Amino acid sequence: MSAPRSLADDLRRRDDDALARLLRRRPDLLHTVPVDFTALTSRATAGPSVSRCLDSLDALELHVLRTAAESTVDGGLPAADIVKRASTELPADAAPACQEALDTLIDCALLWGGPQRLRAVSSVLDLVVAVETPLWPPPDAADADAHDLEQVDRQAGLRARETLALMRDLLDEWSAKPPGVLRTGGLSLRDFAGARALLHADWSRTALTIEVALAARLVADDEEESPSWVPTEQFDRWLALDPAEAWVELVTAWRAMPRLPSLAGEKTKLLVTDNDRRPVPGMRLGILQLLAELPEGSSLTPERILTILDQRRPRQAGVLRRQAVDATMREADELGITAFGALSTAGRLLICEPATNARDRRTLLAQVSEAMSAAMPADVDHVLIQADLTVVAPGPLSPTISRTLGLMADIESRGHATVYRVSDSSVRRALDAGWDAEGLHQFLEQTSRTPIPQPLTYLVNDVARRHGAVRVGTAMSYLRCDAADTLAAMLEDRKLRDLGLQRIADTVLVSPAPTSEVIEVLRASGYAPAAEAPGGGIVIRRPEDRRIPTPRVRPVSAVRAPEEALVTAAVRTIRAGDRASGPRGDLTAGPATAAGVPRLQTNAIVSTLREAITGSHSVWMGYADTDGSVTEQIVDPIRLSGGMLTAFDHRTDGVRSFAVSRITGTADLP
Repeated sequence: MSAPRSLADDLRRRDDDALARLLRRRPDLLHTVPVDFTALTSRATAGPSVSRCLDSLDALELHVLRTAAESTVDGGLPAADIVKRASTELPADAAPACQEALDTLIDCALLWGGPQRLRAVSSVLDLVVAVETPLWPPPDAADADAHDLEQVDRQAGLRARETLALMRDLLDEWSAKPPGVLRTGGLSLRDFAGARALLHADWSRTALTIEVALAARLVADDEEESPSWVPTEQFDRWLALDPAEAWVELVTAWRAMPRLPSLAGEKTKLLVTDNDRRPVPGMRLGILQLLAELPEGSSLTPERILTILDQRRPRQAGVLRRQAVDATMREADELGITAFGALSTAGRLLICEPATNARDRRTLLAQVSEAMSAAMPADVDHVLIQADLTVVAPGPLSPTISRTLGLMADIESRGHATVYRVSDSSVRRALDAGWDAEGLHQFLEQTSRTPIPQPLTYLVNDVARRHGAVRVGTAMSYLRCDAADTLAAMLEDRKLRDLGLQRIADTVLVSPAPTSEVIEVLRASGYAPAAEAPGGGIVIRRPEDRRIPTPRVRPVSAVRAPEEALVTAAVRTIRAGDRASGPRGDLTAGPATAAGVPRLQTNAIVSTLREAITGSHSVWMGYADTDGSVTEQIVDPIRLSGGMLTAFDHRTDGVRSFAVSRITGTADLP
């Protein structure tokens, strides 16, 4: 057989397995599926597609490609000659690896022609002219440090627990006091600093918590006239999850996040798309996959990881990769995916195990949750209250106790044991949320393993007695108090002059300032006001009262391997489009039964299509056109998602999409 005259001719002669390898290595060629070999060739030689393919090659493959491109400018060369030229600059034992690299380049359609006359595609030379000779042998992970896996899992479990606590504390605070959205978008530096003080964490840890909350759709812009960052309905659902399942949701969101929040500093602006870097999800996944190649409990230094990746993907080397390595290792450790630089059991499952369909993903997430549940410390259902009004939690508290204690006490320090402090303002916060003195006493008695100190009992009773003695409403604001002497003292208080208070009755004052400002100034001056509702009752502000609908999932830029069914269907489509018009195959006409395709309910149709996808077999399908007429056709279902069926249509010999709502029925082939 003569040598191919062009890349299209070369591709046309390849068997189905070779075409499938090409589409797997270059998944961008599948969107949309090329109609024939001419379209496939045009797309495969386009500059952006070639550049994307080069990004996936290692240093040796780029070296062999550069050699082939420079050697075949004037005509093709035998494969053996290209391998010989490429291995000249390397040690003798590199020749077999050069041959493997050459085979990979042929599979990627960067080289074409027969074994006696290979040449590079024309758009390659300018892109590889600066490629350097690779290191040989390539750096590996032979010098990895070993750690005890049990200790790694235990430390990862502690970190995971801390992650959940920080997220819960942050969004509980934002439920009551949502930070504003800047005019240019994002979170203000003042609110960033406030979140850091609340969480008792450094800037990078605080930024990670905030950005993951947005990525997991636990917080969003409420898009009101004066917009704020408000927890979503998803946050309430997340709170009800098992701790391990809640952790999986955060880690899954982080893995696809196109940002490196741990690089944040005091002046970094958060929650803005300006921080997005499209290559980051792929880089992050590559770093974790490198760790997954190591034996269990093994770790590498960031410098070693960078050296290995620079040889595996040299075109991605640079400042962003160095930042990605440093940030990924730090963030993975803080989230509990790794510990001491080694992947935990749950982290390894989440990175390594394939999940090709919804059922596999559910199984995988269940395995990850089980592994993390075993690693996490058990919930603690008690605290230790001390005479200095501090409350010590000797471990991770259950969510219910943690949220209640967070209302009536402020966190002073975190660690394996969390220290809270009860104060006037913290008790008043619990009263504002609807608690009363009796309920707080009962909660403390039920959760404390130590006797309740008398000063704490007096504090709760005193704050509860004074709480709401002064009522603030809207006039812009009014103040109401049964004790006229208290209002008289307010009128004489110099600290309150800016409120512009005026008496309109013995027990009522009014102010031009808004209610929230009046309450804040009064509390700062030592008074204990409460907001009053129009009916005269005290306004109760529960954290869960402020919620907005969960925004839709945003598309992520992480690279996904194409589904095998789509690859197979694409190969069939390309071959069908390249064939000359002629008689169609056996599966293009004829109803499944004499009466045609029966009409079915939507749930029955969906069930049949899912079975066909799982079993990889064809089905008869009735489909309603826009004019109401129904056509019957044979399809090979590939994917069912979002109310659309992607399938190979035997009538048109191509992959197309069908609206499930317009499918009238399905039937098995006779």
